[in-house]
Amino acid sequence: MVEPKTSTLTKVYHSDTLNGERKQIAFIQSIPEFLTAPEPITYSALDIDDERQTEGRKKAETMEIEFLYTEEQYDELKAIEKGKTNGYWYIQLPEETATTAGKPLTWYFTGTCFVGMSEIAVDDMLKSKVTIYRSSAVQENKGFPATQA
Repeated sequence: MVEPKTSTLTKVYHSDTLNGERKQIAFIQSIPEFLTAPEPITYSALDIDDERQTEGRKKAETMEIEFLYTEEQYDELKAIEKGKTNGYWYIQLPEETATTAGKPLTWYFTGTCFVGMSEIAVDDMLKSKVTIYRSSAVQENKGFPATQA
């Protein structure tokens, strides 16, 4: 398989379960904001002059990411979409960014997806806008999460 030439070589993997077989299904050049602050809750009291804020809940978010892929990876993406698989998505930074070999920063969460199409241009890679409907909190780990016995 010929790997696409990307600026960061950030990889996206998918697995049906946390400890299941992970398949690399895409490369990405940019990641939209996905670790956002919770909405603030404003409060006041009679004995203070101003309003204050505290951390509230995070709103439900979808992620729209432009995936770069091979035809085989596209087929895998479409199978995940069609099956409505609420599996695990892993976004793994390039190996070169890790301080410990084999353990680059990896974010993971569960969700389903919709595979759209991006513009098609001469001399460009196959790419799609993939919307991920996240159904769990985003967690992070150095490398993939350890297999639990």
